[in-house]
Amino acid sequence: MRFSPVSFVLGLAAASMLPLVSRAFRPLAVEATAVGMGVAEELRRIAAEQMENLEDVVAEARVRREELAAAAELGDEGEAEHPEKGAEEAPAEPAVGRARRRGAGRVRSHVP
Repeated sequence: MRFSPVSFVLGLAAASMLPLVSRAFRPLAVEATAVGMGVAEELRRIAAEQMENLEDVVAEARVRREELAAAAELGDEGEAEHPEKGAEEAPAEPAVGRARRRGAGRVRSHVP
């Protein structure tokens, strides 16, 4: 293997340029990291809001199921006590589209 002075000089030049290049790219790396952290925080916030919405839907569904079960129990008891009344009247339709709202004690914080 022969020694090439041109290759040696190019190697030294590349080695001396590395600190200059790293100093130039450091601010870009810091900015990219800051943007990435901001995106990650925003995704966490969105995920937390969606989990809260899902919990609200589950709570509304649970209340709705309990209301239907209670209405079914009352309907069964009412027919046993008054069989002629149950045959004449159709069972009341449950209200559709009524959403359960948050209580006064539960406040959702929204940071713009």
